[in-house]
Amino acid sequence: MYINLNRKSNQPLWQQIANEIIRRINKGTLVTGNQLVPSRLMAQELGVSRSTVQLAYDELISRGYAQTYRRGGTRIIATGETDISRKLEEKECLQLPININFEKASEQMEEWLSANSAHDNIQIDFRHHEPFVDEQFLKVWKQSYLKAMKDFDLKNWGYGSSFGLLDTRIQIQNYLELERGIEVKTDQILITGGTQQAIDLISQVFLKEEDIVAVEDPGYPGTRVAFMYRGMKITGVPVDHQGIVVNKIPSKARIISVTPSHQRPTGVVMSIQRRKELIEFALKNQSIILEDDFDGEYRYHGGPLPSLFAEAPSHVLYILTFSKVLSPSIRLAAIIGNSVFIDKLRKMQALIQRQLPIMEQLTLAEFLKQGDFTRHIRRMRNIYKRRHQIMIKTLNENGLNKMFRIQGTETGLHVFLEADRNFQENQVIVEAARQRIGVYPLKPYCYASQQKGLLLGFAWTNEDDINSGIYQLAKILKA
Repeated sequence: MYINLNRKSNQPLWQQIANEIIRRINKGTLVTGNQLVPSRLMAQELGVSRSTVQLAYDELISRGYAQTYRRGGTRIIATGETDISRKLEEKECLQLPININFEKASEQMEEWLSANSAHDNIQIDFRHHEPFVDEQFLKVWKQSYLKAMKDFDLKNWGYGSSFGLLDTRIQIQNYLELERGIEVKTDQILITGGTQQAIDLISQVFLKEEDIVAVEDPGYPGTRVAFMYRGMKITGVPVDHQGIVVNKIPSKARIISVTPSHQRPTGVVMSIQRRKELIEFALKNQSIILEDDFDGEYRYHGGPLPSLFAEAPSHVLYILTFSKVLSPSIRLAAIIGNSVFIDKLRKMQALIQRQLPIMEQLTLAEFLKQGDFTRHIRRMRNIYKRRHQIMIKTLNENGLNKMFRIQGTETGLHVFLEADRNFQENQVIVEAARQRIGVYPLKPYCYASQQKGLLLGFAWTNEDDINSGIYQLAKILKA
């Protein structure tokens, strides 16, 4: 039996022999009952050792293609009919069930992701959905990782709590008390694989199909589509200069999703009066407020705002995310709530994935324990504050404050240029991209809202690029 062996290949010779015999079986050249050439003779013909041929034959036997008989040598016991892939090619593609909610939600998610992806040729990128990551952060994070690995006990490499690693929850507990004025116990903290997973857990535990969910409109699409996918009825609630308009929320809304510290995407900070109205609404109608505090740490006038959870812990689920504060690649968030709520969410998480991967939790715990998290926030806040001031100053100097209503001037990582209803978002974005400037539309954040405008981030944009980019954008808009 002639087999052309490639002796320069990384694939072992025995495997090449086995693969060629299998190919001939699938093709029908070798059929059931055919006897293979004795291993000694095959070795001589191919110029290899007998053990190499024997390895190939053992592979054929273990995979069910051949069998060794006491007096009949090694024979083929499978035929080309076992070539399943060829049969599949002849059949129509498997028809997947159609889920309208999934199709609709995934389409909107793709639209949002696509709109926030910069073109390859962008030189000045005003991306607004990512924090700035630099070498200093990576260095400190690596140090935390190495120390966590050194101190971690081998016995902890088994299955752990579906709440999340206890040490990580203790450090989050300390951070919330010291920096955010939120006092909770560790059994009121559930660690999840990011905000999106947290919202999906909440939808499965607290809602049933056709329940009403109120979302800010415009608002974060990830929240909306997570509830939409699970079959909830979505009601978009307008947002004004004080935050979500409470008297527009349906009285039967089971969950009300808000971003009070820095409304995403308009940048509005929810007023004290509106907070009071929202909490009173939740108490009266037995609703749950979902508070997404995605970048509340970055406030440039005064300290972080108090959370709704601190005011109404029995009716608020508070989400703290580390992806938006540190890096998108750190897929960790925490849901904070009363112990009854959190225990139900824990049980659901245990059903889905048992527990989270441990390395990021270990590193985050060390990062928090050593005070590196707080130092990182303060360092980033200084960088962002400087870039924020330059952006506001440059927008005003170039007359964009007369063309737009500038929102988001107190907190967060972007500003919102609110335009009139006839503003052509896409036209401006396409023209800016031609000039190698990345700006982003409001449209993917809108559910029923007809608001228009542009989103300009400054976390990833240095001072010189902010000046140059805003100047060029002003020329495009004036043209």
